[in-house]
Amino acid sequence: MDSNRNFLTLTTSDDGVLVIAGDIDMAGGPILEDAMLAREAELTAAGGGDVILDLSDVHFIDSSGLRTLLAATRRAAGRGGSLELRWIGPEIIRLFEITGTMAQFTIASRRD
Repeated sequence: MDSNRNFLTLTTSDDGVLVIAGDIDMAGGPILEDAMLAREAELTAAGGGDVILDLSDVHFIDSSGLRTLLAATRRAAGRGGSLELRWIGPEIIRLFEITGTMAQFTIASRRD
């Protein structure tokens, strides 16, 4: 097992998508929160838009990470936008199903 896989890292693609790798948990959640707040500020300054997360390399989200994502959806709705999730895996879908939060997110694509 790759011990670095669990540590959250993120980059921003040329089109503004936040590309996340690792776990969104108690340690990674604040890192993601800061990045999303910065992206939201950029979008607000530019007149609006959606925060887009590429979760292709995320395989675990705990309750604190879920709270981070839910808070971002509320902020997005408050400014007339959304939080779009791309390339989410079955383990994340299962979390959303178990917690009844699937409808809170805009899911653009899934991975197997």
